Amino acid sequence: MRKLLYHLRRPLPDLLAYTADKLRSYLWRSQLKEVGLRFHVGRGTKIQGSKYISIGENFIAGQMLWIEAVSDYRQFNYIPSIEIGDNVCCSQSVHITATESVTIKDGVLFGSHVHVTDHGHGTYNGNEQDSPDTPPSYRRISVGRPVTIEKNVWIGDGVVVLPGVTIGEGSIIGSNSVVSRNIPANVIAVGIPAIPIKLYDPTSSRWIPIAKSI
Repeated sequence: MRKLLYHLRRPLPDLLAYTADKLRSYLWRSQLKEVGLRFHVGRGTKIQGSKYISIGENFIAGQMLWIEAVSDYRQFNYIPSIEIGDNVCCSQSVHITATESVTIKDGVLFGSHVHVTDHGHGTYNGNEQDSPDTPPSYRRISVGRPVTIEKNVWIGDGVVVLPGVTIGEGSIIGSNSVVSRNIPANVIAVGIPAIPIKLYDPTSSRWIPIAKSI
């Protein structure tokens, strides 16, 4: 009751926006494969392939969230899986997409305009590669390579997480970085491609520059 009274004291525009978010969240949660308590999404949310998506408790997302489990594209079929743990928070314009597997564990924080994908358009390795004469939208989506983001990772604004990578528990990815290879646990990584620059030292409770920690 106290929480309800608090929201009723909001200015009318805020109250209307809050009510719309509650309704929107209720409608989206009813479509998901599994979803925990306290699921909240903002305006412009789009969830595709919902029967392949599981989300834990206390999920909060800002405006323009896009979660996409791709089960078919043109004449091709996939069996995707997107699993999101408890206490995951997304700022606005976060895009998570999979044809194979994206796993996001508990306590992950996403900044705004983050893109996480396990696939791309076309094949550019091996025997059967796509030609530049074929428009990219007509090329077969590449076979997904699983992405895992471990517990308590913080991903800054504008980060891109590419196929086949694991970001270790407790790590931080700096804004506008591109994660194209595995990141170990408990580091701060930045750049294109993202590389670790600091490592957390539990003895001193400090983040130590990598060059000084060796």
